[in-house]
Amino acid sequence: MSGLSDHERAFAGQAEAAEPGANAWVAANAGSGKTKVLIDRVARLLLKGAEPDSILCVTYTKAAASEMQDRLFERLGEWCVASPADLQADLARLEGRSDFAPEELDRARELFARALETPGGLRIETIHAFCGRVLRRFPIEAGIAPGFHELDEEASDEIWEAAFRNLGARVSRGGPDLVDAAHIVAEAGGAGLGILRTLHEKRNTIEALLAAPGGLGSAIARIKRKLRAPDESAAKILERSMGGDLPRGELQTLCSALPSDKKSDAELCQMLAFVLSDADAGDRFEAYSAMAFTGGGDRRKSNAYTAESARLAPKVVDYFQVKGTPEGREITRIIAVADALLARRIFERTEALLTLANIVFAEFARRKQARAGLDFDDLIAYVVRLLERSHAAEWVLWKLDGGIAHILLDEAQDTSPDQWRILDALTADIFAGAGAERKNPRTMFVVGDQKQSIYSFQGADPEHFLDQQRDINRKADEAKVPFNKPHLAMSFRSVREVLAYVDDVFDPAHFGGGAPFSVQLPDEADYAPHTAFRSEEHGCVELWPLEPKPDTTDPDPWDAPVDQQSEGSPIVRLAKQVAAFVRRELDAGAAVWEKGKGKQRPAQPGDFLILVKGRVSGLFDAILQQLKILQIPVAGADRILLLDSLAVQDLLNLVRFALCPEDDLVLAEILKGPFGAYQEDGKLK
Repeated sequence: MSGLSDHERAFAGQAEAAEPGANAWVAANAGSGKTKVLIDRVARLLLKGAEPDSILCVTYTKAAASEMQDRLFERLGEWCVASPADLQADLARLEGRSDFAPEELDRARELFARALETPGGLRIETIHAFCGRVLRRFPIEAGIAPGFHELDEEASDEIWEAAFRNLGARVSRGGPDLVDAAHIVAEAGGAGLGILRTLHEKRNTIEALLAAPGGLGSAIARIKRKLRAPDESAAKILERSMGGDLPRGELQTLCSALPSDKKSDAELCQMLAFVLSDADAGDRFEAYSAMAFTGGGDRRKSNAYTAESARLAPKVVDYFQVKGTPEGREITRIIAVADALLARRIFERTEALLTLANIVFAEFARRKQARAGLDFDDLIAYVVRLLERSHAAEWVLWKLDGGIAHILLDEAQDTSPDQWRILDALTADIFAGAGAERKNPRTMFVVGDQKQSIYSFQGADPEHFLDQQRDINRKADEAKVPFNKPHLAMSFRSVREVLAYVDDVFDPAHFGGGAPFSVQLPDEADYAPHTAFRSEEHGCVELWPLEPKPDTTDPDPWDAPVDQQSEGSPIVRLAKQVAAFVRRELDAGAAVWEKGKGKQRPAQPGDFLILVKGRVSGLFDAILQQLKILQIPVAGADRILLLDSLAVQDLLNLVRFALCPEDDLVLAEILKGPFGAYQEDGKLK
């Protein structure tokens, strides 16, 4: 395709990706038409004779699955009522040929009815929906209750919070070991036991660790060996290192031999005097370790004490030499003690965290079991066990293999390692044995883009994505099955200036010549630069400087709303800049390209899209406020939390007071609110 134009290469790549008889791994840049390719491939599979229920299309969200299904039904519906000439032209564009027999046109018209009449409809769903369907079909084999129901995120979080609250009661009733564990976790976390709440996201990893033979005790022992943590507690290590192991006599002699007329020698003697005192061992070691480490924890590269005292007190070099060989004896000992302390403290905190997590996870599992519920992580975990380790795995795979002939995976860069294990089990025979030699072979289609990964979200791992790409490529080469690897580099969405900026950010030269944000060596992971379909239309990328925090902040008035941002805050200043920029562009009649017409027109408020990190960051509300101040029409918040609204809270207070008139606090809140007509002078209207 070297002699083709960018447009011709883009459409040829889409056609290659949609080839129904070949497996494919597609690298798709943003806006390159991957949804169209997915729909084209499904349509071509149906035209080739595949049964609608033999095609499994796994996408990332319910919204994406719904959009894909709507667009596919729209196309099949158009074929159903199209004139022979229009249908012939549409099929020619899709398949790249024009020699369609009458029976082929008739089959295309029937596809809409066949898809509608298929029990359960076309299988375009999320990975969690697919797992739920598998478990409902094989509950006994999976070892779960046949009547289970799926828990959404809200229900799962509610059960997790209940299990977490139960931990407090367990700790209060438990022995001293449990109390000590809670104390260690509370001190290490900085936010009390709240650190345990974050373990929900890592539950699968931790549960797998605890579920290994030997349970909690074995897991703790393995971690101790891995960390090479000493048997002594951190307190005993400090006591020994600053007690019996400390060369008190030598350090006292060294200090007395130093001249007192030099500032550095005086500072050294002062520090040694504190080290030799009866103060807390931890405080003394912290001061002593400054001889070997900087304030940031890095190893010192030089020591001013040894440089100035070497001539008058050679023992200083023997004990505290940092630069050169041999290293000072006390420097070596300080480093060894620091390493032992670090390993022991990490182990003690990990042991305490696992001890409490074991309780929370057990309670969480018990509460879910009582409700016969499975959350999203459970769906994935149970299907992995069902397909890989259960006694009925081969039978289950054989039954699934009879129903699924073609698997299409969308947003592959956000597929977690456990989800890949499910797909690997389902597609294992595509590249092996009889599966690769079928008359009507099964196929696999994967599309993704590492640049668009939601890093670590739901376990997404871009490194694993690249590993899977190379593994599947290797399997296809060994099995000698058709395997296409097109790059959909053309973006039909953005202008070339925006795409050039993205290419510059992801330039492999910034990453040692390999894949972006990856330690992988360049191969199939080589970066494919964008090309712009809108090559004649131009845009720009502006980088604004960060708004620094003010050196001093004026105290807020005592009666100011708790969520109010001061005029000098960086959030408000940035919001004003954004609003002022939009106002200037509108007033100046800045030109924008009109979609599909290739010409420009003056910008309108609806042409501006402002993206923020979250709706609750403060910046979201500040931008809305500043746009309204400048009289710029804005859509407003697309989602609000009703219980956070002051008006709703006032109404709820009325309900609470009606139910319990004795609640004086609620009455005071009502009287001070709009229903009480409270005025600043403290009087009621």
